[in-house]
Amino acid sequence: MSESPSPKPRPDRRTREIAMYGDEMVETHQEASYDWVNEKIQNPELRIEIIRLVKKYHGGRAGKWYSSLCGSYNAVFVIEFQDPESYGMMRVPLPRFSLELREEKIQAEVNLMRYVASNTTIPIPHIYHFGTASQNPTGLGPFIIMDYHPNLISLSSLLRDPANNQSHDVINPALSEDTILPLYGQMANIILQLDKLTMPQSGCLGHVDGEYTVHTRALPQTLTDTITMAGCPESVLGPSNRVLNTSHEVYQYFSDLHMAQLVFQRNDAVESEDDARDKYVARHMFRRAAYMNLFPSPSYASRQDHITPTPETFKLICDDLTPHNVLVDPETGQVAAVIDWEWAWFGPRSMAADPPWWLMLRKPELWNDGVEGGVDEWVGKYPKYLDMFLKALEKEEKRLGKAQWVVSSLIDEVENDNKVADDGPVAEWLNRLQISKDTSVSSSQQGHKEPPLSVRMRKNWEDGSFWINYAARRSYGLDPVYWKFIDERLFGENPEGGYEKRAESMTSEAREMMEMVVKNKMEEKNGERKVVEWFAEEARGHLAKVLGYGQL
Repeated sequence: MSESPSPKPRPDRRTREIAMYGDEMVETHQEASYDWVNEKIQNPELRIEIIRLVKKYHGGRAGKWYSSLCGSYNAVFVIEFQDPESYGMMRVPLPRFSLELREEKIQAEVNLMRYVASNTTIPIPHIYHFGTASQNPTGLGPFIIMDYHPNLISLSSLLRDPANNQSHDVINPALSEDTILPLYGQMANIILQLDKLTMPQSGCLGHVDGEYTVHTRALPQTLTDTITMAGCPESVLGPSNRVLNTSHEVYQYFSDLHMAQLVFQRNDAVESEDDARDKYVARHMFRRAAYMNLFPSPSYASRQDHITPTPETFKLICDDLTPHNVLVDPETGQVAAVIDWEWAWFGPRSMAADPPWWLMLRKPELWNDGVEGGVDEWVGKYPKYLDMFLKALEKEEKRLGKAQWVVSSLIDEVENDNKVADDGPVAEWLNRLQISKDTSVSSSQQGHKEPPLSVRMRKNWEDGSFWINYAARRSYGLDPVYWKFIDERLFGENPEGGYEKRAESMTSEAREMMEMVVKNKMEEKNGERKVVEWFAEEARGHLAKVLGYGQL
């Protein structure tokens, strides 16, 4: 099979400044899901069935087909209703995963959206219904029916550079601080509300006995990428009911996932033998740091907590919470809906305290379309926008802090008077101030005050925790970030900047495994370009051999 032409030239030399490419064969193979959906919806009878299903739960009148679109992971079918005019949509995950994982993702996203809607004032699209594949008469798989807002625009459209014609949005350098601050301020309000939400375990939410609890494994974006971009078998991802209890376990899980990506991605993973060694060692040393507990840990209140630590609490992490998924009214610029919660999960508090990477809209490894030197250029520009965001965040913290004090006083006053009405002063103040009445402070946090989020974000940037957390969560951004910002910080001087020095500290078993992986990668690079299907037990056994916990 001949190699498909690449849209951009790839370096033939060894470089650690460019992230790993996705497997084009896997992505082409996955594109069949788009064709499947597009072919299906050309059938007029299926469109009528979709209209009937959406109308059944939306309740609108005179429903008619409005539009359909396919994103990277989901297909959306929009129905327009009359008297009054409104829009409902059915969203289905594309068959890029197994049916079991699609249904797991739908359930987790619905639970999360309803939980956030109940505990914050963030505008979440109303969910009318959701169901499994067996409950969908259209045959399109598991589904969600919810509100759709065709007349809103993304907040990113107010920040992007109109002159940029590259493949990803970048911030408009001509925007003044006075223009940017209100937009950042609205994002800060959303982030501050989410920062109040905590859970005692890491994973995705379930709804059991009327309560929301972490019930299933985390489904972060990097897990999705290892399947849809690397061809990693779902069987190596662990059981769906695997929840984690410590930050250390979360970092270990992510580091194992990074190694799985390298092991199972057949095409476009490496450029040369030395490049393969660099990629293996970056993941090996990242795993070593995770298993040595060198990564950020929760802050403890006292020395006693180090001896007998209290159970951790985890914060909500939304991998896809960016201005692109925050919709605003084009007339007022005010946030009207926040969408796409499919990669939201509860994770380490340090990760939740990272300043947003999206302040300039584009990821560091994709800056300047991912060319050499792009990460350095991103780092040079980022502090200017970080300062602006932290200024907006501090302003919002002060505003919400005063509002919370007023609301608390009102609650005490009303409770003392023993009269709480649905339309009483507390509800009026909460609505007017647009903050959550739920502070979600766990018992383990009582007795000491957590620093403001703005302080925690600045600290994460200044002490390098940002890069550790970013590398953990970005499987396709790991390599340049690891070698530039993590390797020497954790393991000391590395004059050549690559695998050579680090291989000296590896066990003989680990070096043997490295050479085995390098040999496999070069055989795959020089062999037939294809997508490989693994049997579940074979895949798990192969990964376990490579991970070899005794090698660390």
